[in-house]
Amino acid sequence: MLMNLVCDKKVTVRRKITTIVQINPLQYKIHCVHPLIQMPYFSYKVIVIAILLSVFILPVQARQVLIHLDTQTNSAELATLYQQGRVVKDLSPLPWLVVDIAETNARLRQANNLAIYEDIRGHFASTPTDPLYAQQWHLDEIGVPDYWNITRGEGVTIALLDSGVDPNHPDLKDNILFTQGYDFGDADADAYDANGHGTAMAGLMVAQCDNAIGGCGVAPQAKIIPYKLNQTDSGSFSSATLATAILAAADSDAQIISMSLVLDESAPWVEDALRYAQGKNKLLVAAAGNDNLPTVAFPANLPFVVGVGAFTKDHERFGNYGEGLKIIAPGVSLWTTQPGKEYVNFYTGTSPATALVSATLALLIASHPTYTAPELIVSLITASQDPAPAGWDEQSGFGQLHLSSVQTTDPHLQFSAFGKMVYHPNEQLNLDLFLTDLRGQSADLYLRINLPIDTQRISLYQLFNAEPTLDSIPFNQTIISPFPFTDDLQLSLFGENGLLIRGALIAGLTEGIYEVDATLITDAKQLAYQRQILWISAD
Repeated sequence: MLMNLVCDKKVTVRRKITTIVQINPLQYKIHCVHPLIQMPYFSYKVIVIAILLSVFILPVQARQVLIHLDTQTNSAELATLYQQGRVVKDLSPLPWLVVDIAETNARLRQANNLAIYEDIRGHFASTPTDPLYAQQWHLDEIGVPDYWNITRGEGVTIALLDSGVDPNHPDLKDNILFTQGYDFGDADADAYDANGHGTAMAGLMVAQCDNAIGGCGVAPQAKIIPYKLNQTDSGSFSSATLATAILAAADSDAQIISMSLVLDESAPWVEDALRYAQGKNKLLVAAAGNDNLPTVAFPANLPFVVGVGAFTKDHERFGNYGEGLKIIAPGVSLWTTQPGKEYVNFYTGTSPATALVSATLALLIASHPTYTAPELIVSLITASQDPAPAGWDEQSGFGQLHLSSVQTTDPHLQFSAFGKMVYHPNEQLNLDLFLTDLRGQSADLYLRINLPIDTQRISLYQLFNAEPTLDSIPFNQTIISPFPFTDDLQLSLFGENGLLIRGALIAGLTEGIYEVDATLITDAKQLAYQRQILWISAD
């Protein structure tokens, strides 16, 4: 698509007429005509709409914004808008356009002078009729009710590898694909839950909402395929059975494999089964363990598995922690279902936390149906609330589970990854850091990269024109500390002229989540913080 601007001066709406000459269906030129002839504002607006509607722009994921057009809007700004968006509604006679703009163009939107506003969602002031809903503190904690205005998980299926499910529970019966499941513990087709653990996890994920009984699952319109691992009502199972169930789930229609379980030690055959499932684009979620040890249990500790820890109502972390921890979620006082028609709230720890993360991923799949599994993990981690200390740490992983339809920004720091979340070996990673509104201030910039190496995580602090270090040293230490800002800065960190890495990514990097975070410190206080989450694949 081509648009050539041949106006030699700035064009304002009331000073010049702009006409559009079609060259072919995908090429246009804007010609400026006599400056003394004036055009009414809303006629000019019609031309803007014509430009935008004339081209098909199909972003992978679009965000709806409102754009305010005033009498000073010029042709260059309109050309930029033309390249970024697609008008979906004209609010005439008001000076507003409703436009879909690709998420990848977020930085471009901020670069022009148009007044652009995120659309604001509304909802009817109603509360679910389920009697236990008011006691389900975790739903508000992770932002679920607001996200239900976008989706409730419709069209998403979760493979639950557990003790089975009661398919007749009135809060679950319409969301359990029982005939698609299997009892691998007893080698039969009846995956009924005689233990209770699996039914509890299912309720946290998909219990129906607004049916005047029980409570609500995080994704009340998602479905579950139950794969039973244990014999009868036993609380244990074999790793070979787990591997077999993972293979079955990988070959099913489920997008998520939820494992509220741990193994006593690592099992290579289970890891191979999980890698097989990963190759099928499945999201893999597992519990970190409840022993409060500084070691995340297997298989949650694998870098390509979302290892889940837990926290209390007071945001205190509990359960296992350490290198393999990716995220923590509510894990106490969680009302859920039990076989029969029962409800309980005594399941505590990383098992229920894992169920909540799995169901949250179901909501993300429903709202981003074209995303791959790694892109969904990046979205999950990016939306999480990062408690102090900033960035990944052994206590909370990348943060506390949270859903948000609006990404928070910092007035002084912003990353631009040019729309990409996932990178592969021999591919060039492009990442810029923008430092704005700092003129007249002095601060130290700390740049840290947290990366996986096998099942460990390493934090490297980057220095300008020097080797990275494990010590917390500011990036500008090799220039001047603190650094005096005289204007806005754009730092190319990764890319063709990257300050940290130039050219393509090398092969052999551990697959998983990579975090680049930036912190501005002035007078021993944090002035600004921002991070960028990426996924680097093994192939």
